[in-house]
Amino acid sequence: MRFRFSATPVLALAAMTLYTASSCKKSSSSTPATGTIIQSTINVQSIIGTSNDDDVDSTRTGWVDLYDGVAYTQDAAAAKSSDIDFAYNYHGGGCNTCRFFEDVQSMSTRTNYVTSFSTITSTQLVNAAYYDQVTEGEFDSIQTAANIDTLFVRHNITDLSEGADVTDRQTDVAVGKVFAFTDKNGKKGFFEIGDYIANVPDGDPAPLTLTVKIQK
Repeated sequence: MRFRFSATPVLALAAMTLYTASSCKKSSSSTPATGTIIQSTINVQSIIGTSNDDDVDSTRTGWVDLYDGVAYTQDAAAAKSSDIDFAYNYHGGGCNTCRFFEDVQSMSTRTNYVTSFSTITSTQLVNAAYYDQVTEGEFDSIQTAANIDTLFVRHNITDLSEGADVTDRQTDVAVGKVFAFTDKNGKKGFFEIGDYIANVPDGDPAPLTLTVKIQK
């Protein structure tokens, strides 16, 4: 903070100096905290080993922990079930043309994928590029927790659910690459999927790369 002083008596100058110091301190303490984010890159594989809905490949790293930025195999995920947000699924789970994310709570009601999990979490998400018109440029611009809150408000992101499609169910072309979420602990964030090879065979790992930005 800078001030321009004119020639003044010593006492007046001292008083002004004290006022200036007090004003600067007050201004600093009243500035809203913008908060920090955690950014990570997660490489994920589809949990489905074949087109059989019940065939989960236990070697695939398809179980996602958004906050810690890790993808686990099924056994490793079961051992850390309170940390898991969702699984990545390609051509399985009752939809042999889909590429999608599904949270643990949803899977617990309709599959046997999470019977070994002691904690059933709920993470809400949405394809925010498709439904809420969030752009990749807006995702790239996220630097603080406040930026995440601002995007949720600006795009009125309120309709999140237990799963989200990644692609068009007929062409496997991405319908939107930016996803918004509220994780199992209530932390808000966004992630972006990278380019991928479309229309790989059933049972393929169909890998995706997720770039995650989440409130700390």
